[in-house]
Amino acid sequence: MTDWDVTSRRFEIFVDREVRESSPLYTVLSQYVSDDVAAGGAFTDVLAQAPVRQRIPNLLFASVQRVLFDHPEDPLAAYYPSLGGTRVPDEALTETFARFVTAHRAEIDPLLATGETQTNEVRRSAQLFPAFGWVRAATRRPLGLIEIGPSAGLLLHADRYDYRYEFADGTVVPGGAAEADGVPPLHCEMRGACRPEQLAPFVAKELRVSSRVGLDLNPLNPDDPQARAWLRALLWPEHLERRERLDAALEHAARRPVRLRKGDALRILGDAVESVADNAVPCVFVSNSLPHWSPEGRAELVTLIRELGSRRDLVFVVKENFRIGLGLFSGAPDPAVEPGHDVHEVLGAVVYLGGRERLYRLGAAGMHGAWLEWEPKPLAAA
Repeated sequence: MTDWDVTSRRFEIFVDREVRESSPLYTVLSQYVSDDVAAGGAFTDVLAQAPVRQRIPNLLFASVQRVLFDHPEDPLAAYYPSLGGTRVPDEALTETFARFVTAHRAEIDPLLATGETQTNEVRRSAQLFPAFGWVRAATRRPLGLIEIGPSAGLLLHADRYDYRYEFADGTVVPGGAAEADGVPPLHCEMRGACRPEQLAPFVAKELRVSSRVGLDLNPLNPDDPQARAWLRALLWPEHLERRERLDAALEHAARRPVRLRKGDALRILGDAVESVADNAVPCVFVSNSLPHWSPEGRAELVTLIRELGSRRDLVFVVKENFRIGLGLFSGAPDPAVEPGHDVHEVLGAVVYLGGRERLYRLGAAGMHGAWLEWEPKPLAAA
């Protein structure tokens, strides 16, 4: 299989797993690009401007949408709700899209070559916040939050948001400090067998945070107009509610900046852990970032986390597909699902207390923070 076969397949997978149900525009465009690349068409040359690992749907479509923001008069904008467009995908869409890309290669190519998929979906906090509360309960100490791949650092404010966890029977469990002015309540659907009284202890109490820092190769300043425009471009055009949440969270983050360190997490994580106060426990976390790492990089991260956990108490919270998240530590398939029926993401914790490693599967999590199955239980290593 050639690199271009892999690229074409990426766009097909994007349709099947991510956009078919929520973005008619990207569903059509993804299939179009997949077919074009498979046939060696014009988009082969467009995507050739990016390294192989960056020839992915999110990056191509974000680059195009970012340039389209600067050309709202173009006919393509009529298809983009993010620019006020109301035209549904039709037979003219793909030609209009291809024409725009061809006309603006000088602007699109640099974004493809150097851009990063740094989507900062603030509603992911609704999934991470119970995990942080669980860590607080397990350690009985303040948390030093350290995020790997923070983008603009919105998830580092997780304790400050206002949450609404809604159960199937209509019960709503509130959570968070609700002190992020302007950010609307973040709603999360609760699935599975969890009952309100099983979740409430981890979201209703104040979360004591001693420090917060993000580690990123290219951290984004939430107060920078260009950074904001890129984050908006990474959102799918129809997702106007996500766009409103993003804008509000960026305003909050600009008013209450957190420390974002530029550098390779594998090189600077140790220093960040050591900088956490002695009376606190470092809580390193990552969500929706590890798919962009190489297998070698993920393996090195596991080794590093284990080394740091042998030196001092530490908790690693991970929200990723099980295979590239918690499964890297367990060395076994996810015991909660049948082979071939993997859930999209698993929320887990790797706990080091007194140098001993313990694994916990905290639950399953839906895309963009939409839903959570909360069921903390120990996970045996292979």
